[in-house]
Amino acid sequence: MIGTYVCPPGRAGRRLGLAMGAVAVAIALVGPGSTARGGIGRRLDPAQVVPLDQLPAESRENVSEVIRDHTFHRQGEPESFPCSSGLYLSLVDEPMLTLALWKDLANSPVQLRRISADRFQGEDGAGTTATWDFLLRTPKLHVMLAYLNYSGPKSNARIDARVLLIVRTGYYKEVNKQPYIQHNVEVFVKVDTKGWKTLARTLRPVVERILADQVDEAGQFISLMSRLVVTYPNWAIDVASAQPSLDESTRGRFREIVAQDRRPNASPGRPVVMANAGNAGAETRRR
Repeated sequence: MIGTYVCPPGRAGRRLGLAMGAVAVAIALVGPGSTARGGIGRRLDPAQVVPLDQLPAESRENVSEVIRDHTFHRQGEPESFPCSSGLYLSLVDEPMLTLALWKDLANSPVQLRRISADRFQGEDGAGTTATWDFLLRTPKLHVMLAYLNYSGPKSNARIDARVLLIVRTGYYKEVNKQPYIQHNVEVFVKVDTKGWKTLARTLRPVVERILADQVDEAGQFISLMSRLVVTYPNWAIDVASAQPSLDESTRGRFREIVAQDRRPNASPGRPVVMANAGNAGAETRRR
């Protein structure tokens, strides 16, 4: 049996695989270049943005600097979607799992490896590499700090930046007892490359638009993946079980969560991704 899902427009396949879009946002940013809601250079009190006392001591000043002296800032719109807390946290906390699910459906040059329990490194295949740390992982708040490097494959352009991604999450139930998630994504970017301020004057409108789009897509990506897992539980379990990058405890926990969320009308097949809903020839079928 084959199901159908239409991929949202934009760069979802390539941009959104890495750590809830932390690296994805940065990749999109440094390609052409942005400000967004919050503006360029607006100074904020870091302690009012994140609970610094809950972050590792060695990271607090770094996080404070990115917030206080950010080059770009974007506050995404809140998004609500049906999803259990267990499935949501599995997808947010395990970027290797989330990327594996996506790459099983769509060709993507994104590569990702786990360096330690809280550190990951990825590259997009187009000149951008990033290493990021989960500084805080709680059900209601995730804080990630990425160190990004872009080297233009067709030029001598090189950009180094730090990207702070903050995901705030709330949990509630509808009157029919169905669990829902509401989260929003906030991003601070500090470009460390010398001479960037001169370029920013020219590229500011372009970067603004790109960063806004990418933050919104990053927030939508988890809702997309959660719907696919719930609709196609057999597929999700098969993909997770075949990933050598996931330890057995992670695979086992994911199988339990998917089993708990299984619905009577769930499909035994796998999704079909359509790259362009208006182009029947763009449909990619996976059996």
